[in-house]
Amino acid sequence: MSDKLKRYDLPARAARNTAMMQALADLPPVVLSDLIGIQPRTAERFAAMAGENWSHYLAATRPHQTIGRDVAERS
Repeated sequence: MSDKLKRYDLPARAARNTAMMQALADLPPVVLSDLIGIQPRTAERFAAMAGENWSHYLAATRPHQTIGRDVAERS
């Protein structure tokens, strides 16, 4: 694929990065990192560059923590 892109003077890296940023508009970074085999931190950096904020997704997928209540009950 890279050779075909070069043949038409299309930079492969720029095309890959653009595709990744567009995918991050639809998918959380952690999901994209699993799908394409990159480090989650790399996907998070691309999401930040793309201006995507998936904190609402993370908050919805994490169980609610009751640290304050647990500590008070143990005292």
